Amino acid sequence: MQKSLLALSIFGMTNVAAAARGGDECAPEPPATCYPDDCCRTYCLGPENYGVNAPVCPLTCNGDFTITAAGFYWNAHQDGMEYAIDNHVKNPNVANDDSGLLAKIGVLNDLINSENKLPDFKWDFGFKVGLGYCTTCDSWDIDVLWTWYRGKANDHIEAEIDDNHTLLPLWSAFAPAQGSVLYATDIETHWKFQLNLVDIELGRNFWTSKYFAIRPFVGMRIAFIDQHFEIQHKGGSWSERTAEPLQDAFNNEVDMDNDFKGVGLRTGLDSTWNFGCGWAFYSNLAASIIYGRFNIDYDEENRRASNPHDKVKVAECEDSFRASRAMLDLALGVQWSTLFCDCQYGFMIALSWEHHLFFDQNQLWRIVRIDDRINVPGLPNNQGENVYHQRRGDLDTQGWTLTVKFSF
Repeated sequence: MQKSLLALSIFGMTNVAAAARGGDECAPEPPATCYPDDCCRTYCLGPENYGVNAPVCPLTCNGDFTITAAGFYWNAHQDGMEYAIDNHVKNPNVANDDSGLLAKIGVLNDLINSENKLPDFKWDFGFKVGLGYCTTCDSWDIDVLWTWYRGKANDHIEAEIDDNHTLLPLWSAFAPAQGSVLYATDIETHWKFQLNLVDIELGRNFWTSKYFAIRPFVGMRIAFIDQHFEIQHKGGSWSERTAEPLQDAFNNEVDMDNDFKGVGLRTGLDSTWNFGCGWAFYSNLAASIIYGRFNIDYDEENRRASNPHDKVKVAECEDSFRASRAMLDLALGVQWSTLFCDCQYGFMIALSWEHHLFFDQNQLWRIVRIDDRINVPGLPNNQGENVYHQRRGDLDTQGWTLTVKFSF
């Protein structure tokens, strides 16, 4: 499906360029001369193209292909990923004691010097590769760029019985036998995120003055954004209980998937601020509206910590819906470019800081228990209820990008 969408998009834009060209009428009439500036950088101007808004390309006066390769070191972050509250209230330690049970656990409702715990979002590498063609039709260019990135976040926190704090889980639907407030002594989290973007652009790069060039463009974006979030709970409400009510020791695991696939419109403006001898500052800004489908999964289960290590399903939910999502891309950096071999080839290298914002990407289900009570010994705790909602947070990536572009 990805290959079909990409092929149709490139075919459509090629037809648009061919129609606008109107055969050979847009080709520059000979002789097309390469005009140098004071730092020996050159650009091609045909006899009908010089003057106001002169094109930056093509360099060779008969159309240019460009190959782009970039490596980057980014960090990803997403709102709404708090997995626990670290509450500075003493662990109630009710595993082998049923005296004053409700009061011991109930005190956890009082938040003292508490803080939300978030996964530790890591930095990681990714890449971009692209292919473009700058036509002789008023220097329109067609470009395709693929961006791939894989991010992750992990965290592990403990609150032992002797510690003066307790962990309150925020994503579990488990109803413990002792009832009341859910708590843990050990929580571990793993978040994985994979980004695939295919950007197809139709633009024109032109000089507005001797040292300033801009490139407006329109096009489309194909986006695949996949997330997996896993939370493991141990101890506390999942501990073994030898006092009434009885309970085996469990290890709890919450597995969630948040996948988005879509396609939509994209437009933006690139600008280059030349300050001499091939050096320039540049900024790129683009905005997209992507229409696609979310697929959301939530699974929670307990595994018995002793033989036979069987599993008990706590919750299982699926959701799928279509929605439009906005995306924003920004890059600021410095570049150096040059031409060589009688203006037949061009080379550019750039270093930039990029920031990409993906609005409302966090649609993970969150299920929590409320109003649990200590039940009759031997019976399940079924007096409380589950509360369901979605986190609705934004996803963003940012970091350093090194880009190399070759034109011929």
